[in-house]
Amino acid sequence: MKKLILTGLSFLFAITLTFAQQGTPEEKATEVVTTLTEKLTLTEEQQASVYNIVLEKKTAKYALKADTTLSEDVINEQISTLTSTADAKISELLTEEQKPEFVKYIEERNAKKAEKTSSMQPVQ
Repeated sequence: MKKLILTGLSFLFAITLTFAQQGTPEEKATEVVTTLTEKLTLTEEQQASVYNIVLEKKTAKYALKADTTLSEDVINEQISTLTSTADAKISELLTEEQKPEFVKYIEERNAKKAEKTSSMQPVQ
């Protein structure tokens, strides 16, 4: 009986940790802006504009993921569209010196995403 209770508690603990890692769109947008500020040395004005763009993207992304009527392929396609649109808007705000660094950031982000996706693929 103790093993059953401990197993149940462990399962609940694992689920709690999984949900705790997601965060809110506001937290995620702040993280992205902080990272971009470090990499691109954004001005205060750029930070505010980038935050609004990223927050809009993150909010839409969370809404898409919450919509259970859409297939995973459709969700991924729409998230990709949101990301490219947000990247284009951010790029418009940057100076010529910041743009090459932003391109590097996008490449690193895409490489991490590809690595994460490939590690999640089932082995056949």
